[in-house]
Amino acid sequence: LGFGLQFRAMSPASPETKQPSRLQNMRWRAEAAALQLFWWIMGLLSPERASATGDWLLRRLGPRSGKMRRIKANLAMAFPEKDAAEIDRIARGVLGNIGAVMAEFAHMETLVSAGEANPYIETVCLNEDPDFINRRKPFIVVSAHLGNWELTAYAGTMLGITADAVYTPLSNPWLDRLISDKRSLMGVGTISRSNVLRPLMKALRQGRSVGILTDVRVDETNLLPFFGTGAGLTRMPAWLAMKTGCDIGPAYCERTGHARFRVTFYPALPGPPAGIPEDEAIGMLSMEMVRMLEARIREHPDQWMCTNRRWPTQVLRERGVY
Repeated sequence: LGFGLQFRAMSPASPETKQPSRLQNMRWRAEAAALQLFWWIMGLLSPERASATGDWLLRRLGPRSGKMRRIKANLAMAFPEKDAAEIDRIARGVLGNIGAVMAEFAHMETLVSAGEANPYIETVCLNEDPDFINRRKPFIVVSAHLGNWELTAYAGTMLGITADAVYTPLSNPWLDRLISDKRSLMGVGTISRSNVLRPLMKALRQGRSVGILTDVRVDETNLLPFFGTGAGLTRMPAWLAMKTGCDIGPAYCERTGHARFRVTFYPALPGPPAGIPEDEAIGMLSMEMVRMLEARIREHPDQWMCTNRRWPTQVLRERGVY
């Protein structure tokens, strides 16, 4: 299958839109065929065995990839108190979790069609407000690449939440189609990250909640302190909250075993004080999101997909981690 394919299926599309060459098209088709073959093999196993096999494969193949260096750099930034051996151990866990997620795609239909007594996905709601369950009002779900993050949106439907989730199209259109077909099984709408603002506003006005992953890098933005160092994290959920009056509700997936997950929905983030300037309010809400994100990553650093750079390259080099 090739280790590079695992990450290519997870990587965002290039901002440049160039006409692919014939050779590139052939390569893309070959990658898609390899992924289908991988899923076919994993589909012969039980969800639990497939998850364990994907974990095993990437723990062993992953360290040979250049992605390992980037994972270690991100972990070293987040956990400067940990020594090299501990960072290496966590990084191998990150790789194993990614391998498990890729294998679990082969069983997506099983994972999301088990009914209310789903043996694979446990949902926990820590919000005591009955409106949170009754869905009388849409809200902005913020999450991260933790556990099997793909299942976070589906867990919301188990609580009666109607939502659209933001996704980043893949550079390989054949892989993008395969992944999108799997996501469609969850019964959740999707919004492309390209020109995302208008569709998000439309969804909220129509009474649909929206889901946004907040641990992706946004290059054209003011830096936010992330584990104590400025990183280009999105402020869009806070901006939407201020413009629409919708609450921000964090939700994160935690892997509890092979093909076993717990998705926790947390109480809405506290709103900023009334009367302060909008820019300041957006900054305060964004920092609340970052604090929640940091806390969840600290709980399970080995379940955080941090294969892409999270901090500016210059900062990583100054710290001596990249």
